[in-house]
Amino acid sequence: MNDPFDAYIDDLFDRSLKEQHRDAALTIVDMIENDPAALSCRLGLPLEEVAAVSSMMRAGTQKQRDECLALVASPAFEESCPQLKAELDVLEVRRTALIAQFRDSGIFCATRRKDNLLMWAHYAEQHRGVVFGFKPDSAVDSFLCLLEPVSYSTVRPSFYDPVDPLKGARPKPEDMRAFNRYLTATKSPEWSYEEELRLVVPSFVPRGQSATFLPFHPHELVELYLGHRFDVGCRGEMISAAQSLNKDVAIFQIKLAKDAYALTFDRIV
Repeated sequence: MNDPFDAYIDDLFDRSLKEQHRDAALTIVDMIENDPAALSCRLGLPLEEVAAVSSMMRAGTQKQRDECLALVASPAFEESCPQLKAELDVLEVRRTALIAQFRDSGIFCATRRKDNLLMWAHYAEQHRGVVFGFKPDSAVDSFLCLLEPVSYSTVRPSFYDPVDPLKGARPKPEDMRAFNRYLTATKSPEWSYEEELRLVVPSFVPRGQSATFLPFHPHELVELYLGHRFDVGCRGEMISAAQSLNKDVAIFQIKLAKDAYALTFDRIV
């Protein structure tokens, strides 16, 4: 990715589960004091024991509360709560599996825009390249129908928050699918001008290779836009190649607008 924040999966997992556990200690202490029944149920601890600790905390000094927090944040607490330890172990397994899966994933990106000056400069060789216009065909089970819009947010995705064992029941499979999309299709608002669509195919790229191809159906190529600086000497070859896929493809030559920072599209075929 040209954006180092984008789908940098390893970086999303840079916090260890032990660090996450220490962060969750404050939540546990608050539940001990204010909702012992919920904590008892969540962690599989005897209610009478949690209730007794809760009563002691409410009547205790700040020093005693600090000592309780230190205990909850210690590895000894995790070992004494089999359910919590089991859920953290499951989370670690998921974390390892997701990193391995995404490392060999294929990512296909498209856009709804054909006229953005920044994108022509960045992705089309400074207006020397071309833009392909596709029309997905659901009747032939086209992969293009699976494209989904990227979300733009000032908050970076986190692996841990949606599956924190202290925040509720384990996610359903459909929730995990949505969560995977959240990890791989969230970008900074600075990129919102791209109006990007994206498809992530897990474990798709053959081992040892950096990329592979997803074939589209020839009739799905419905438009071809030649950049303002496209090599005139190659224009005939490019047009012939496009028409060999779809004889009805609409072909446009890009020009610079005279009175605005914008592009115009002259149909030539």
